[in-house]
Formats: sequence, structure tokens, C-alpha cells
Amino acid sequence: MKYLLELIRKENPTHLGVAFDPPGKTFRHETYEPYKANREATPETVKAALEPLIELVRSLDIPVMMVPGFEADDVIGSMAKKGERNGYEVYMVSPDKDFGQLVSEHIFQFKPGKSGAENELLGCHEICEKFNIKDPLQVIDILAIWGDAADNVPGVRGVGEIGAKKLVSQWGSVENIVAHADELPLKQCAAFKDAAEHLKMGKFLVTIKTDIELDFTEEDLRLEIKDTSECRELFSKYEFSSLLPLLPATGCTGAAQLQIPQEAKNSTVCYRNADFQELCASATQSVAIHIAKGHLLLASGDLLFDTGEYENARELLENPSIRKIGYNLKSYINILRRKGIALKGEIADIELMHYLINPERTHKLDILAQTYLGIDFPTVLMGNRADGKDEVQDLDLFSTPVERNPENDLSCDIAKAMILEPLFEKVNVQLHEDSTLVELYELVEMPLVEVLADMEYEGFKIDTRMLSEYKKELSVQMGKIEDRIREAAEEPQLNISSPKQLGVVLYEKLRLDPKMKKNTRDSYPTDEETLLEIEDKSPIVRDILEFRGLKKLISTYIEPFPSLIDPSDGKIHTTFNQALTSTGRLSSVKPNLQNIPIRTESGREIRKAFVPSTSDGYIVSADYSQIELRLMAHTSGDKELINAFIQQKDIHTATAAKVFKVAEEDVTREQRSKAKMVNFGIIYGISPFGLAQRLHIPRSEAKEIIEEYFTHFPGVRLYMEKMKEQARRDGYVQTICHRKRYLPDRNAINAPIQGSAADIIKIAMINVRKRILKEGLRSRMILQVHDELVIDTLCSEKDRVMALLKEEMENVLPLCVPLTTECNSGKNWLEAH
Repeated sequence: MKYLLELIRKENPTHLGVAFDPPGKTFRHETYEPYKANREATPETVKAALEPLIELVRSLDIPVMMVPGFEADDVIGSMAKKGERNGYEVYMVSPDKDFGQLVSEHIFQFKPGKSGAENELLGCHEICEKFNIKDPLQVIDILAIWGDAADNVPGVRGVGEIGAKKLVSQWGSVENIVAHADELPLKQCAAFKDAAEHLKMGKFLVTIKTDIELDFTEEDLRLEIKDTSECRELFSKYEFSSLLPLLPATGCTGAAQLQIPQEAKNSTVCYRNADFQELCASATQSVAIHIAKGHLLLASGDLLFDTGEYENARELLENPSIRKIGYNLKSYINILRRKGIALKGEIADIELMHYLINPERTHKLDILAQTYLGIDFPTVLMGNRADGKDEVQDLDLFSTPVERNPENDLSCDIAKAMILEPLFEKVNVQLHEDSTLVELYELVEMPLVEVLADMEYEGFKIDTRMLSEYKKELSVQMGKIEDRIREAAEEPQLNISSPKQLGVVLYEKLRLDPKMKKNTRDSYPTDEETLLEIEDKSPIVRDILEFRGLKKLISTYIEPFPSLIDPSDGKIHTTFNQALTSTGRLSSVKPNLQNIPIRTESGREIRKAFVPSTSDGYIVSADYSQIELRLMAHTSGDKELINAFIQQKDIHTATAAKVFKVAEEDVTREQRSKAKMVNFGIIYGISPFGLAQRLHIPRSEAKEIIEEYFTHFPGVRLYMEKMKEQARRDGYVQTICHRKRYLPDRNAINAPIQGSAADIIKIAMINVRKRILKEGLRSRMILQVHDELVIDTLCSEKDRVMALLKEEMENVLPLCVPLTTECNSGKNWLEAH
């Protein structure tokens, strides 16, 4: 309990949940009866402590997550992946080595330090380095080989932790090791052949599930400690009086409210209220700005000015010779724009600067303050007393200082405003240690801020009538599918949305998989992955999947959209994340317009609702054609690949002809499809095992295809080896614009390609906007989706805009192969794409 309270104080999570193992057996016991059979019974003292602990956690309004039939690890794994899908940075707090398999770009393991040691934060880089692997998922293979005596997980005789790491590092997976067992030393060869039967089971047992159906929502996990009186009573009841000082104050939302620990008092942020003229005299070169709760705070040195009304700060904000320092300044540009103020001058965005310095890490302001300045929130602020004398107050940044009006308390925002300038100085020094990053920031990321602000301001108009009509159409389709399912099941009252009822029909009545077993919740699995495995057994399965797909379209996209539309202009205004993905790509939230379905016909129809802002307008869409493959040709210098693009060949047909040794005109659709998978798979460092799975072919055939590919495109193989070597040597790889990625694993192959594509589209966006403004056009760029730009244009400007897009996008950077775009227009986004 002490650790939990300290975690809340130090890490300030916005969402928090605590998982416990439920009583009884789990699905692993059902599959493998000896699972954990060697473990001694849980000591009574531990059992006795569990119920009070659960009671204490719940008294703080922190959800206790226990799912019958699944271990706490499975609950955490499923919640972590769910959080990542919803755009969160997720931190799994556990010392268990098994959690390494779950770590990804936005999921980290927070490993508590032992015996007073420092906590350890493990991301992809750390996990891969720790286990000497290329992908955190390979932790599963290591654990399966290593085995676990405590859990009775069978491993490989004579192979321990070190041996397992070495083998997986060399061969990649359990399956690959077994396939090459004859190449191992005799003793190991025999051990793996003996273990071949139970290794699959071992791998199953150590794999943490990530697809449990959880009832917990984002709001359930939001940390809002409003009342600690119940917890205080429980602390007294269980004689935990020593923990009372650690309890948060009431009203905590997303962060702890505790007394300032003594060690934090060494770090101070002092300020002095100033009038505007005094601040202007100080801020001759730069000024820090922070906007919150309707207040614009300006800071320079130890001076702080709260503008109250924005208008009196216009002169300073629009002065192009004064640098504006801030955090997430893009969000401020449109706030000021709505006040009629243009933010001019150099932009020093600390979040973006740190994003370039270390894209793999968090860029949260409080973490940066602690890292670079040694300042922990809550911090020490200098306040003004009523008698005009300064006094130092120990301020809890999430509660009200004693002598201040709660309604006017800006202590947290004051702290943020005051740390911006000193934080910028530290981060800026680090950025300038690499001139290529400075160039990337000044020529790409900084100019892009204004481009994205414009796009967010413009928004995308939505035809709500079309959405409403389409919802009715999909509902009719769902009704017909529902009737078919009930008829096939011979169950007129069947609830299609009930997994339990569906399971009984599929596995007991229709017996589509006689081997399928119930889980401990007395129901059969009916998740998408399971249903896809039996899809060819009966049309009812395809109908169920289609029904669910239509239901998701309605609930995820069609129903929420109307509530997200700004009533003043009938548009959706998304927010672009510029400092989120480590690849350099942009992402979109609230809502995510980059995730509008495109693969299914019913999903594509939603794009019809995205229309021009004027009745006589058009939507223009320009999309780079095979940009990643073209970048592979450029960066690898492979002559065959370069020639194929220069000669404007269909790259997949050209590849198929070489790989399958046929003339291009004789390439079949199936061969071209396989070649396409190879072309894109190679970019992501696909293995024979991975290709075999995707193409549903034997691994030997997949290996032969890959080898044949490299025979004809040797430059690609050399490039891949070169990138791996650079990653091992330097600890990073970089894009065409020198964006760095600190991941010495298989991403060494893909990161420069995917990141270069991100660089190119960003530069194209900057150049397209410049041209539009320079030529005095009324058309506006409103959306970017991966390699696509979307323009809202007038009929009179359509042809000009389409020509402009092709010119700027295809000539953004000099490459040894041509960049080509497909540019189309229409009365809605679907027609234009």
C-alpha cells in the first residue's frame, strides 16, 4: 500500500487500476492440469492480508481488477493493449520478467527497485538489450525454453536463462530453433528434440493474454480521489498510522496531493508578479507563454504577468523578433487566433524539441521538469502576501494554497509557466549537440506547427443527413444478417450480441469445432481471431463477423460523429499529434480521422459523409504511390529496384517475374499478390516464418522466395545488413532528413524507410501550404492520412490545386527514383480517394 501511494505521488498517473489474481483455477489449468502444481499453498498470512488490501485500494476509488479464469498478468496485458489502442502511454508496474513480452512503442514496464534501489523503466530498447533480442515478443520464446519450475512450465533440459537468450538471439523463435535442431551441439540437439512435444505448451503457458473482454472503461480507471475519509478509517483500523501522511488530499484528479517531501524543497521555482511594461522590458529576446483556464501567463526570468484579457499582450505576441517559448504551442495558436491575435516569431516548442532528441521517451512536462531541472511537482513557489511582502509557500499544485481564493488559484499553471524558460535552455543545449536535429526542427517540425494549426482550425465538413441515412441502411443490413444467423442456428430468440449464447450454438449445436472447450466463465471463445479459424466451416460464422463489423461501424464512427461536430460551422476539428509516434508520423485524435475504415465497402461508405465546406466545392485527395518501396530503392541503391521504378513498371509484377522466374506478362494474380507481400514484408524485416504465416505456405517455400528476392535485389540485403550494423554500432538509425530512431532491432530496417516517408509528407505539407497562400487561393489543406493529403477546394480552383499538389509532392526531395502521386477529386472524400 505504501508503494502504491508513493507511486501516485511521484508519477501522477491520470488513470490507474490494480489487478489481483482471482480465487480458483485459470484457463491455463484447464489446458494443462499440472500448471503451478509444484507451488506450495499460499501462506495464511498472505491470504489474510489480501482482503484488507483490496478494501484499502477500493476506498481510494481505485478499481480492483479481477477476472475469473484469468491471472492478474492477463488482465494487465489486456488493459495495457486496450489503453495503447486508445492513444495512452501505458506503464505496467511489476517486477515480473514475463511482462517484457508486452512492452511496445507506447507500453512500458515500470519495475520497482529492490531494497531501496531506483525504479527501472523498461521500453522496447531496454527489453531488447536486456534479453539480447530484436522484438519484445521474443521474451515468450526465451521463457518457454527457460521454463519455470515454480509454475511447473516445462522448458528445455540443460538450458537456462543465458542459454535461452543466446539461442533466441541467434535463431529468433522456438519454432526456428526446433527446425534447425540438427545444427545445434549434440547435447542441445537431443534436448530440443526431447522437448519438441511440450515446448508448444510451454509457450502457450508463458504467453500473457491481451484480448480478455474487460468491463473496465477509461472513466473507470481515471484517478479521481475525492474523499479519503474511508481510507483513513481503515488505516486506523489496521494500525497503518505511519501511512497517514502519504494519503492524498481530497479533490485529487489525475495526480496525487501530498505534502512536499523534504528532498523536493531543494528545487525551487520563484516568481515575482510584474506589470506588463516591466515584463516587456525583460522579454527583449524571448518570452515563455502558458495558457490555461482562460488565463494567458507570460514569463521572463523571475517575472510573471497574468494578462487576464489577451488584448493587452497583442504587441508582445505579434512581435516577430521575440522568440515564443512554450509547450505544445500548436494548441495556443488557435486559441489566440480566435481572439484575433497571431502568434509570430520563432517558436521554441519544448515538447517537439525533446521529441527529436529522444523520440522513444515520454515528453510530458512534469517528467521533463524532473529530468532536466530536478524539479518535482509539487514544487516551491514564491507568492505575494496581502501586505506586499514576498513569502515562500510550500504549494501543493493540485490543491489550494492556504491564503488564496480557490476560484483564482493558478499555482499549478504558474509553476508550468515559470519552468518553461529554464527548461528550454537545458533542452536547447542538448538539441544543438546535433546540428542535423537542429536543422530538422527548424526546417520541418517548427514550420509544421503552423500548418497543423491551420488544418485543425479549418476542420472537415460532415454531412450529418448522409450519416443518419447510412445508419438506417446499416441497421437494415444488420437486421437481415441477424435473421440469417437465427435461421441457421434455428434459434428465433438468439441474442447475436451475447458471446455465451453464440458459443453454445457454434460449438454445441453446430459442432463447428468439437475440440473447443469452455473457459472458467462457462462460455466458449467467440472472439474474432477464434471465429476466423472456423470461418470456412459454416456461413453463419461469416455472418456473425459481418454483423459485428457493421455494429462497430455504427458505434465507433457513425453514432459518435454528430456529437463531435462544431455547431458553429458543421465541421469536425481533429487534433494532430506531432510528438507522439517514434517513427515521425503524425497521428490524429478527438476524433481519429486517420482511422476511418477503407478496407471494407461498408467502411469506405463513411467517407461519403466528408464533404466540401461550400456547396460548389470539391474534395481533392493526393496520395503518394508506393512511397516506402521507392525509398527502399533510393536508400539501398539497388540497381534492379531503381530501374523498375524509373521504367515505371508495376513493381509487384516485376518482383513476381524475378522471384517466380517467369516473364512479366505471364505473372499470375496469385504470384503478384505473393510478391506484393514480399515487397512490403522485406521493408519490415519479415522472416521466413512470418512470410509463411501470411501467405499460408510452408516455411521452406517462404524461405526460398525470400532468398530468390535477395538474389535479384542484392542491394536490399546489403542495405538491411548495413542498417543493423549501424544500429549496433551507433545505437540508432536515421531517416533521409536525419531523424533518429534509438532502437537497435528489426526496426533498424524499417525505421529509416517509414521515418523518411514521414519526413517527406511533412515537407510536402509545408510546401503545399506556402504555394496555396502565395498564389492567393481560398482552398485549404484539411487532413493528412499517412501518405495522403486532403484539400477542401472550390470548383474554380480545383484543377490548379491538383496540379499544385502533384508538383510539390513529387518534387519535395531529390531521389534517384521518381516520387509519384495519384490525385483525384470528388464531391466527397470517398469519390476523391
